[in-house]
Amino acid sequence: MEYEAVPAQLTATQELPGVGSALGRLDSFLVRDGAHWIVARDGARVEAGRLSRDTSTVFGVRHSWQLPGPDRLYTTPAPGGGLAVSGIDSVTLHEADGSIRWTFPHPAWPSGAHGACAPDPAGTALLAVVRPALDTDPTEVLLNLDLATGTVLATAELPTRWGTYEFQQPIGPAAAQEVFLNAAQGQEEAYSLLVTATREHLAITQVGDHDEPFTGSSLPSGAFLTLAVAGEELTRYDTPARRRTAAKAAVVLPDELVFMGQPGFLDEERVLAPVGEDPWKEECRHALLGADDLRLRAEVTYPPGIEVTDRTLPLGDGTWLTFGGDTVRRWRTG
Repeated sequence: MEYEAVPAQLTATQELPGVGSALGRLDSFLVRDGAHWIVARDGARVEAGRLSRDTSTVFGVRHSWQLPGPDRLYTTPAPGGGLAVSGIDSVTLHEADGSIRWTFPHPAWPSGAHGACAPDPAGTALLAVVRPALDTDPTEVLLNLDLATGTVLATAELPTRWGTYEFQQPIGPAAAQEVFLNAAQGQEEAYSLLVTATREHLAITQVGDHDEPFTGSSLPSGAFLTLAVAGEELTRYDTPARRRTAAKAAVVLPDELVFMGQPGFLDEERVLAPVGEDPWKEECRHALLGADDLRLRAEVTYPPGIEVTDRTLPLGDGTWLTFGGDTVRRWRTG
C-alpha cells in the first residue's frame, strides 16, 4: 500500500494545567457554541479553554472555576461564562464566579455509570441525562432544563440503562437544532443518538449500528463521523439517514492497523485519524484520509522528540492538537 509521508509543522504551544490527567474523560474534548473546547481538571479547579481561530495560538478564551466536592462526573461550559455539572445525584449550573444558580436533584448514579449535560443549540436550555425517579423504570431520561431556573421543559426516554453518556454539538449553522449524544452500555455496546431539541420538545433518532458512536467531529455541511468501538470501521454520514461511505480498516489501512481515538475532519478535504495495532492502547500513528472516500492518503511525521498518542483533536481548519502532559501543541501540515 503506497502513501506519502507529510511533515507536521508546529504553529503554537500552550500549557493547560490538569489537561494531562483529564484526557480520556468524556468531557475533555467538547464542541460547544460552534467551537472546540478543552476541559482540564486540577483538584477543585476546572478550566475550559476555547480554541482560537488564530492558528498561531492555541486558546482564544479561557475560563476557570473553583468548585466544591469531588463528584464532578461531567462538566460543560455554559452561556455567559458559567459551568454546568452532571454529578452523582444532581445537575448543577454554576455562575462564572463558581456560585450556584440552580441544582436539579435526581437518584444517584451507580458505580461505573454517569450522566452528561450540554446547552441546547439555542443557548437557552440545558440538555441533561439523569437517572429515572424510580429504580424500576427501565431506562435513563433525557431532560431539557431551563437555563435560567432549572425548570423541566421537556423529557424523553433513552434506550439505555446504567450507561455512560457524552454530548457534542455539531459544527454548523447557529440555527441547527440537533445535538449528538453517545450512550454506552459496557465496553462494546454504544448507541449514537441524534437529539433534535426545541425548547419544549425532544426527539431522538438512532444513527448507525449499536457499536458505532459519534467521534464528535462534523463539518458545516452537516457531515459527521462515527467509529466502530473496536476500530474496525470508520463511517461518514452526510445526513442521519444517508451513510456516504464506510472505510473498513482491513481494506484501507496497512499492517493490520485499526482506527483509534477520535478521528476527525482536519478540513473539508481530509480526515486525521490515529491508527494502531490495538484500539485500547495509546501507541499509534497519525494517518490522513480523504474526507470523501476515507481512503489513506498519507502518514503524518513529527519532529524528533515528539511522541504522539491517540489523544489528538482535529479542528476542521487545517490544524490539529496533540498533548504531552499539560502541554498542548497545535500543528498543520508542511
